[in-house]
Amino acid sequence: MCLCKRLGMSGAMATFSMYPHSLINFNIWRYTCEPKVHSLKRKLMIPLLAMDANSSRHLANFHSNVWGYNFLPYTSQLTEITTQEKLEVDEYKEKVMNMLMEIHDNSTQKLVLIDTIQRLGVSYHFHNEIETSIQNIFDASSQHSENNDNLHVVSLRFRLVRQQGHYISSDVFKQFVERDGKFKKTRNNDVQALLSLYEAAQMRVHGEDILEEALTFTTTHLESMIPMLNNPLKAQIIEALSHPIHKVMPRLGARKYIDIYENMESHNHLLLKFSKLDFNMFAKAASKRA
Repeated sequence: MCLCKRLGMSGAMATFSMYPHSLINFNIWRYTCEPKVHSLKRKLMIPLLAMDANSSRHLANFHSNVWGYNFLPYTSQLTEITTQEKLEVDEYKEKVMNMLMEIHDNSTQKLVLIDTIQRLGVSYHFHNEIETSIQNIFDASSQHSENNDNLHVVSLRFRLVRQQGHYISSDVFKQFVERDGKFKKTRNNDVQALLSLYEAAQMRVHGEDILEEALTFTTTHLESMIPMLNNPLKAQIIEALSHPIHKVMPRLGARKYIDIYENMESHNHLLLKFSKLDFNMFAKAASKRA
C-alpha cells in the first residue's frame, strides 16, 4: 500500500520533518505515490484529447447590433462651454445685479425677486448682494413691529430671513390666528398665501406651536385644493407638498422650478433665460468632470 495512504499526507509530512535521516524520506513518496498521480492525470486527459480531435468548434452567428454605434464617438460640443455662452451669462448677470440694486430692500418686489433668484438656482452669483439685502430686511423687522396683514408677504419674509440664518420670531403670525390658536378661515382660499405659509412653517424650531398649527392648516387645505387647480400653480403645490424648498437639493429643485416658472404668466423673461443658460453650463461642467 502507498505510504501516503497509510500515514495520510499530513502524517507523512510530519514524519519526514521529524526523521529527516531515516529511511522514510521524500524519495519513498516520490517513487511510490507520484507515478500513480501522473497515471490518473493521463486517464483524465484522454477524453478531452479525443473530443478535441473528433469535434470542431461551432462559431457564433450573432445578429448585427440593432443600436448601431452612435454612442461610441465622443463629441466635445456636449461638454465644452462656448465663448458665446460665457458672454451671455456675464451679460445676464449684470442685468440681474442691476435689478437687485435698484429695488428697495424692504419692498415686496425685492422679497419676490430674491426668492425667485434662489429658487431658479442662480443665487450663488449674487451671494453678497442677497446677504446684505436680507440683513437689512432683518434689521428693519427687528426695529419695527410687523403691521403687514398680507399673509403671503409676512410668510415670505419670515422664510427668507430664517434661511439666511437670522432668528425672526414666529409671533409675526399671531395676527392671523383666532383666540383658540387656529388660523382664521378667511385665509382658506388664498392659495399663494397658504403656499408661502406652508414653506415658512418648514423653518420652525422646537416649541413653536403656531408654526406646527400652520403646517397642519396649510397642508390640509392645499391637498384639498389640488383637484380644483390648473398648472402651473397645481404643479407647484404638488412639488411643495412632496419636496419643500428647505429640504430639497438646490440643483434638483432649480431644475424642477425652471419648468414651473416658465409656465407662469408673470415670469421674468430675463431671469428665465439666465437660469436656463446657467443650468446648461453647470450640466456641461459636471459632465466634463465625470
